[in-house]
Amino acid sequence: MAKLSTSVRAMPVNRAIRLLLAALLFCGAAHAASLEEQIDTSIAQLRGIRANASTEQIDLYNKQMDAAWRLYFSDKKQTLPILRARLEREVAAAQPSDLVLLDLGLFVHENDDEHGKALARNALYRLNPRADIIDANLQELFQFTYAVAKTHDPQVLPLIASFFMTATGKVSVPQHAMVLDGTLMCVFLYGVYGEESEAAVRAALSDKALAPRALEVLTWLGSPASLNAAAATLEASPDYATLTRVVSYMMRTAGPAGRAYVLALDPARFDAQSSTYLASIRDAVSKTSYARYKEEVAQLSEQQQMPDTEVAARLDAMIKNAGRDDQFSPVTILNAGLPRDYLIAQLEKNRASALRRLSDEALDDVQVGNVLINALRYKN
Repeated sequence: MAKLSTSVRAMPVNRAIRLLLAALLFCGAAHAASLEEQIDTSIAQLRGIRANASTEQIDLYNKQMDAAWRLYFSDKKQTLPILRARLEREVAAAQPSDLVLLDLGLFVHENDDEHGKALARNALYRLNPRADIIDANLQELFQFTYAVAKTHDPQVLPLIASFFMTATGKVSVPQHAMVLDGTLMCVFLYGVYGEESEAAVRAALSDKALAPRALEVLTWLGSPASLNAAAATLEASPDYATLTRVVSYMMRTAGPAGRAYVLALDPARFDAQSSTYLASIRDAVSKTSYARYKEEVAQLSEQQQMPDTEVAARLDAMIKNAGRDDQFSPVTILNAGLPRDYLIAQLEKNRASALRRLSDEALDDVQVGNVLINALRYKN
């Protein structure tokens, strides 16, 4: 070290600087190569993961995957270009690894710029959601699909329909002690995409395998626009399970037209269980009205009256704030003199915004919002 130090001091300054820079560049290249090798090793480990492994092996896999993400996070400025290049190569492969597409795709989508996010979406659409290894990683698939649905990319809708509409597993949201079944996964996925997703849910009614869940999702995200399709579903399958789902949709999100449909159902067309059910709900259905809704909403919080300009401003703020406003009484919206269709449209936007929060509180807010939307549909 002493000789090196002496040599540098005796050397012409410009030459010394050039050599020093060259040495630093060499060290940087060596580090990058080392990092690239580490990433390639982690990807090779991903390729080796199998769904039907023992408990001990799964524990090892999880440790490897956690270590890989720690590596990716260690210096994203250095790791992301490498990961992007590897992901691009995997997307183009004749037989890509589904787990590599899922794992690298999720990381790149959550951490890269718009170019990387677009590549990551291609990775999501390239993988086989029914592969055993993806089924074993349902949590990650849901997380990735949910992130992409937020971008409003229409290509995500067929993936939701083809896989999540029939998914039998569950995913957890530990920070909210919440577990989502297949229906609630679809509510979040279609809901965060936006109100236009109702057309995709409605289209699923024509498939008998998808119709039960589609009806359940319409109970959360539907409108009178899906009434005819829901009625056709009941015509095709006039059983008790379909009937109860159709009635739930009609009464919760289809407004007065839904009520009229339910009241017009002839109990004689159905089996004994269905006929008894229709008789038991008829009185409550016939009494559904705007006044009844307003009475129920008023019980949720104190009565409030605001100028229409303030109501409009608060709705805009809620939409921008992921549906949050703990100080805004729901009945205030019903008291407003703003046009009904405007209020419904704003509440539908707010519903999509609220579902950007992956939480049980968001689901509660959606339910309250749906009560307001349906109440407004009954308002003259």
